[in-house]
Amino acid sequence: MLLFVIRHAKASERDSQVWPDDSLRPLTKGGVRKFERLAKRIREIHQPPQIVFSSSFARAWSTACILSKAARWPDPIRCQSLECNRDDGVLATREFLAMRNEESVAIVGHEPMLSEFVGELLGSAGPAIVMNKGAVAILEVDDPKQLAAGESFPGSAASLVALIDPSWVDQGRTKR
Repeated sequence: MLLFVIRHAKASERDSQVWPDDSLRPLTKGGVRKFERLAKRIREIHQPPQIVFSSSFARAWSTACILSKAARWPDPIRCQSLECNRDDGVLATREFLAMRNEESVAIVGHEPMLSEFVGELLGSAGPAIVMNKGAVAILEVDDPKQLAAGESFPGSAASLVALIDPSWVDQGRTKR
């Protein structure tokens, strides 16, 4: 399985006065613009996944919708495991993906769960890569069924194909 792991684009700062329900915290205008550019570039270099799952939190859902529009990826489907805390989210996401039959899947979510999840798949005891806001990690998962709870995989269960950082889209651009 080819697995796209996407951290939501740059969102408004946490502020319980402005956003008492953190799940409603939106992307910034700059975060939207930058991620739209990244999504268009991804469309140029990679085939879209067959299915996209996303946290329903506003910032992740908006990021997944940008991928749908700008990269022409499938419309997102809510995935509750991507809304869990670090430990519960890693396990729930492993179990969820173990049941999938698609050849390519994308998940859009949050830190620190995504880095922990990718690190575990790559065979690391902790985060193996840095998932900046708007980053896209592409992994080749050897055997998705092996991700199920109770299954253990020696070493790694995946290999890193690419890590696309949002700063990449601005390389070579001049500011106006």
